Amino acid sequence: MAKILLVDDERYILDMLRATLESRGHVAQCVPSGKQALEHLRVYQYDLVVMDWMMPEMTGIEVLRRFRSEMHGKTPVLLLTAKSSIDEKEQGLDTGADDYLTKPFDARELLARVRALLRRPQSLSHTVLKAGSLELDPALCLIKKDGETLRVRPKVYSLLEFFMRHPNQVFEPQAILDRVWPDDSTASYDTLRTHIKLLRRAIDDEAEESKLENLRNMGYRFNLK
Repeated sequence: MAKILLVDDERYILDMLRATLESRGHVAQCVPSGKQALEHLRVYQYDLVVMDWMMPEMTGIEVLRRFRSEMHGKTPVLLLTAKSSIDEKEQGLDTGADDYLTKPFDARELLARVRALLRRPQSLSHTVLKAGSLELDPALCLIKKDGETLRVRPKVYSLLEFFMRHPNQVFEPQAILDRVWPDDSTASYDTLRTHIKLLRRAIDDEAEESKLENLRNMGYRFNLK
């Protein structure tokens, strides 16, 4: 199972990509713009990025250039493009893409290229996030507490990963929704509150104060202990 970021401004393509990859057991996060892609790449660690070249405001090439040069990102990137000339493909590969797929494409070819990229050895160091007795392994999508693996919903996992990457910082509810539910227009404050409760139930000890602090009229903070 791999954690994959999908970036495309066309909703139906995002839905198709997500369905195809999740049918193979992968975890997919979708964003509709280059700007949101950069925000996610700053916050989360992915095994692969599948990104459209032509997007308004910020193209996939610009996202790729900034990810490689400014953020020193090493995650494999598969570019989706309607461009077919050798010069254009050369530009994409020279900018830092690991592979490209020309639209329209067959789902089987997409999956084959994804498998090939995921087989490549990762040059990133394997970083496990820790907070007291909690450990979160982004590469394996695993949470452990006192050495025991916790089973939680995918969004509860994403919520904890977000908080563990930003310890001791206060976030307004809308800021959390924008980062953890970027592709879900139906997500609400009630959605967040429900997942906060589920997360607390999973990670907190009854005898201790919750690691997730609710600051009245301000938001939530994950206290590193």
